[in-house]
Amino acid sequence: MATSLTDEYREAADRVPDLPPPDRTALFLDFDGTLVDLAETPQGVSVPADLDLLLSDLARATSGALAIVSGRSVEQILGFLPGYAGVIAGGHGAETFRNGETRLHPLAGSPEVADAIRRAHAFAGSDDRLLVEEKPSGVVLHYRRAPDRAGAVLEEMQAIVTGSDALVVARAKMAVEIRPADASKDRAVARLAAEAPFADREGWVFGDDDTDEDAMRWMLEQGGRAVKIGEGESAAPHRLPGPDAVRSLLRRWVDREGGR
Repeated sequence: MATSLTDEYREAADRVPDLPPPDRTALFLDFDGTLVDLAETPQGVSVPADLDLLLSDLARATSGALAIVSGRSVEQILGFLPGYAGVIAGGHGAETFRNGETRLHPLAGSPEVADAIRRAHAFAGSDDRLLVEEKPSGVVLHYRRAPDRAGAVLEEMQAIVTGSDALVVARAKMAVEIRPADASKDRAVARLAAEAPFADREGWVFGDDDTDEDAMRWMLEQGGRAVKIGEGESAAPHRLPGPDAVRSLLRRWVDREGGR
């Protein structure tokens, strides 16, 4: 079992093994809490000015074997990274952006999803500290500003999906999400890892949240690597203290390998 973050991890970049040469590496990166710091609201994140350039350099160095795997929608990721031209698995894999086109889950825009969104808004309407985040094929209820409502939020979201075979509830950091039952980060990573240019490379998953753990475990089972960002128990054998350390590690690697 991995150790919680302590002072020994403050220089954790030195504790992550060297990545293989770019032509043998496939990168799967979470967004919030991994590439950028978490914020009180989904739209409140601050994106470092050089992140677009770093991702472009990584994509070029790996010949495109780079994917952002996020719970956010593809549209949101592209809003934060307008210059990003790589692969995005959004909505925990319910959406895929590749070669400039987005493929949505069959449930996107369905009456079942619309009803879940409506009920989430109705519940949140009684407490302005709660925030509803709509997605094409699901909905998230954030309680970061109302941690005392955690139990009530989870109970309500579970009630919304009761009787549904198509939608499930998943917990995240200070949030509860409803998403398609067949959408998860491990499935998204497994699907991409089987395709060019990701296939036949050593895969690395970087993530900070419980939603990343399944992808990390899957990658470790395939003989790849997993890096946990921040505190908390994790299946990952390697750890970095925060997004600054992630970006620094990746920048050093791509510069060393001649990515720029």
